[in-house]
Amino acid sequence: MERKTLYAILLSIAVVILWDVWYYYRYKDVLEANRSKMAHKRVEQQTNGNNRQPLKENAPASPASAPAPTPALAVESKPLDLATTAPPAQGRTITVDTGVSNVSISTTGGIVESIKLFRYKDADGGPIEIVDAKSQFRPLSLEFATPEASNKINSAVFSSAAPDKITLTAGNKDVSVPLTMALPNGVVITKTLVFHHLSYLVDLQIGVSGPGVEGTTFGVSWNGIAGEEGKSYSYVGPVVLVDDKRLADSPKEKEPQTHEGNVLWGGVTNKYYCAAFLPTAVKSKFTARKTGEKDVVTLQLPAGSANGLAFYAGPKDHGELNKTGRELIRMINYGWFDILANPLFILLTWFNSIIGNFGFSIILLTVLVKLLFWPLSQASFKSVEKMKKVQPEMKMLQERYKNDRTKMNEELIALYKKYNINPMAGCLPIILQIPVFVALYKVLLESIDLKGANFVLWIHDLSTKDPYYVTPVLMGLSMLAQQKMSPSSTDPLQRKLMLAMPLVFTVMFINFPSGLVIYWLVNNLLSILQQYLLIMQQKEA
Repeated sequence: MERKTLYAILLSIAVVILWDVWYYYRYKDVLEANRSKMAHKRVEQQTNGNNRQPLKENAPASPASAPAPTPALAVESKPLDLATTAPPAQGRTITVDTGVSNVSISTTGGIVESIKLFRYKDADGGPIEIVDAKSQFRPLSLEFATPEASNKINSAVFSSAAPDKITLTAGNKDVSVPLTMALPNGVVITKTLVFHHLSYLVDLQIGVSGPGVEGTTFGVSWNGIAGEEGKSYSYVGPVVLVDDKRLADSPKEKEPQTHEGNVLWGGVTNKYYCAAFLPTAVKSKFTARKTGEKDVVTLQLPAGSANGLAFYAGPKDHGELNKTGRELIRMINYGWFDILANPLFILLTWFNSIIGNFGFSIILLTVLVKLLFWPLSQASFKSVEKMKKVQPEMKMLQERYKNDRTKMNEELIALYKKYNINPMAGCLPIILQIPVFVALYKVLLESIDLKGANFVLWIHDLSTKDPYYVTPVLMGLSMLAQQKMSPSSTDPLQRKLMLAMPLVFTVMFINFPSGLVIYWLVNNLLSILQQYLLIMQQKEA
């Protein structure tokens, strides 16, 4: 009975870990199914799947979300002619070096072409790129009533007095990049981006003004976030904080998700990076939709005057997100046990500030957690040792009453009472530790602080797998050693299943971040030490 319960608990932990794997493949299948879609259908989805009121072809409106200056969001009441834009001119690229990122703005459409983060490196050792170059929609694209109107504006050239290259320094902390487009009918479209030294937050003034624009709306969009290579078992997709609720779920084709209310922020996220709009209006409307392979989020804005907002595009770093305010720190969410994960993360980073090595900080945190649960673990090991002593009698009873399950259970209960054994005493401490394990698992799996963090010898990045698979193999061997120190089940099938568990966990952890594997390995070694000390103590007694 003891081994059955323990086996069930180990399987529960495996299910928790594999949940993230399933979650990834859930959305991966959707993306694969969409890759065969034609480009013109993506454009159609852009317009038809956005839950906004149908507007006239020549009038600006937003398919998705946005802040409105009044409780009721503005709806188009007058036609706005966007069909006759100025003749195309030659665009150029304006590059702003903020000290932490390099942002490239194209005057063609006034869109963001590239955002490279200096502090984070790609596979080639260069700055990581977080703008998805393969997306049909680029960050800060504008959306009007029809794809035709939107395409004309987003392919036309804005004028700007800003130089091609701008570098911010301690003596030149802020810079404004104005973009203006004047249409032949008198309508003026403006985008003004204000960059700050050593900041991922950009202030933005954006508006559509001129004859016939009063009462109309338009949208400003952001495509998915890049910056990761290979598989990611973390959530990837839209996320919004509306009415103090954090909502994250990737939309399906032709099923856009619209959120209206007190939107503090809304954007897209993956394992390590995020981008989000931060509106200033009391009431805002935010929409997420699937366009082919990509998630696109849109903030709805009223035309007629300039709209003040901001956007953050950078790492999911606790310090950076906290600096922006507006509770953007809630972009980071560690799942079911987030309330435990955040204190563990704070402890981990505090240890690292003292030690200067995240690998040793993980080990120290593991020791601290083990000491916290030491009394519970001690009770568990004592129960296991009691079960080991009565194992021969249990086997005898199971053989004697193998054809009478009811009688066998009655005799086993009597045996437990005789030796004062609580079969659940060995498992309850493990159950209580599961939330802590899951919380640590999420922290070590998703914290960008571990990206590129060096440990010792061959482990140069705690966020990636052990290149030589040394730690996963050692972890599997430690699990096998634990099993050898515990009483074996009398059921042959259970014995085989339990012997397979170290192999199953080794294979499961083989590609997990080395930081997570180190935690599990050290925890196993401490458990072996604790069990050995208890055995020695009982022998002396």
